[in-house]
Amino acid sequence: MLNSIEYNYKKSDPIGYCMADQENKYLFSENEIDFIESLNKKNILKTSDVQKLNVILRSGKTDLSVIQLILNLGLASETDMLSYISQSNGLRILDNAQYPTSLFGDKSFNTQFLREQNVIVLSETDELIEICINDPFASGLYNAVTFALGNKYLKVRLGFKKDISEALDRVLTGNDDKTLVDKFDSIDEVLLEKDIQQLKELASEAPVIKIVNSIIQEAIHKNSSDIHIEPHNHELKVRNRIDGVLITVQEIQMNLSAAIVSRIKILSSLDIAQRRVPQDGRFDISIDGQDIDIRTSVIPTIHGESIVLRLLYKKSISFDFESLGYAEKNKLRILQMLDKPHGLILVTGPTGSGKSTTLYAMLQQINNAEKKIVSVEDPVEYKIDGINQIQVHSEIGVSFSNALRAIVRHDPEVIMVGEMRDSETAEIAVRASMTGHLILTTLHTNTAVSSIERLIDLGVEKTFVFSSLIGVVAQRLVRRLCDHCKKPVATSHFILDTFEEDIDTDSILNCHEPTGCELCNFTGYKGRLSICEVMLVNEDFRTEVTTGNSNINQLAMKYGMTSMVVDGFEKVKAGQTSIEELFRVVLE
Repeated sequence: MLNSIEYNYKKSDPIGYCMADQENKYLFSENEIDFIESLNKKNILKTSDVQKLNVILRSGKTDLSVIQLILNLGLASETDMLSYISQSNGLRILDNAQYPTSLFGDKSFNTQFLREQNVIVLSETDELIEICINDPFASGLYNAVTFALGNKYLKVRLGFKKDISEALDRVLTGNDDKTLVDKFDSIDEVLLEKDIQQLKELASEAPVIKIVNSIIQEAIHKNSSDIHIEPHNHELKVRNRIDGVLITVQEIQMNLSAAIVSRIKILSSLDIAQRRVPQDGRFDISIDGQDIDIRTSVIPTIHGESIVLRLLYKKSISFDFESLGYAEKNKLRILQMLDKPHGLILVTGPTGSGKSTTLYAMLQQINNAEKKIVSVEDPVEYKIDGINQIQVHSEIGVSFSNALRAIVRHDPEVIMVGEMRDSETAEIAVRASMTGHLILTTLHTNTAVSSIERLIDLGVEKTFVFSSLIGVVAQRLVRRLCDHCKKPVATSHFILDTFEEDIDTDSILNCHEPTGCELCNFTGYKGRLSICEVMLVNEDFRTEVTTGNSNINQLAMKYGMTSMVVDGFEKVKAGQTSIEELFRVVLE
């Protein structure tokens, strides 16, 4: 039940919150001019803003409501305005948990009206309709609600525009799902597999398009990096990877699988008739003014085709070491590497550890008009002005090694190779680093020191490795504690003793742990930051290696490297992450 004052009205009564407007124009007790004056008295609007709004409203040259106008001009926040309406009328603003999960009011209101007016019906009986609105001044809202009421009573609630919109997406999509499931129940699935034209038609129907769009839109709103759409025995499971962790967000009836997979294949320019071999594709999408590049990977499984959509946010990534969470000491060591005119710099770590983002941060650091920088990537994840970026196309002969040979002849100062995958690429890169080029690349190794063994395994001679290598950055990504809800906690020595590093335990017993709130989707974490170890190879380092000191890890520590675990504990002490998260990432 909603703990707010009930306002009940019949069609014959004034409608709204003590409706007083004789023109029956607004679902509110104040007109637009009185409303902005009230906001001014509450210090929500400046006097100069009130004057500006009065001129616009009295001119009659805008179709926007006063609330839309204020938001568009950036004069006040939606929170402040709804709070005023809520307090002045005794109405509580709905929380997310109070929105319905099923569609109500479909007999009284059509879905187009609900979408256009951003209204959701919370409940409906023979005697009562309860609605949640965002904008009491919306044009036509009063007349439409009056017409729909009949002899019923009305209860009005308030909600944020985004919350109402997302709730509408859920309930309307759910209604479309039911219609679509009913349709698929009447179709023979075996025949559908063979009838490609019918599959195309079903994949192009509005309900399927809405389902796919809502899956992608929800993932983007939650800042997911990947969407996993996986077929199981009885359902199609949708999971989003948020801050590196997979979270189940939806389970869709299996009958819809063929249409949903086909819709994504059509978007990605893939062959919907081919269901037994892996396929890769891509498409672009723009949501809420944000451009996103989506990479599609489809693989066949025993229950059907499984899809992973990788979301690349073109504008939201920050390529600087501070935002990535690098400690000042490690940042300075990386800048020392980048100051070198030639040599090899490696960034290592498992898949999903942020290697590419670190490479982009390095390129951004040294990118200027005096240097020619060329990259060869698979795929090109983000476009950076001033850098010549090459996309690998192995099917037409553009591989890392072939591209690297051609790049060297273009006289660049800096070359970025997305990944060293084979001995040929490794050999060309190392030789290029010894002939006047600065080479930045990645390797799949767990530690900075093990990257040296990996280069040797790829066929690079040990003497060449140490002659060319400037330094190695080994890293992982840990989830960042939500600053809004994290709380202090005393950490047990049992957990600390699990780490084999020499940790100053007394100074970090008072750490922080996640609790969860709306801002972090109740996970306790929001965003990620890197923990790393930076091995800097200087002349003294090289001399000791060549004179017989074979313990490279000890040498790295001697010349200033801090282990990844110690770097992680520094972030634990600073309240940036938790002991449990460090434990999960480093010791998993």
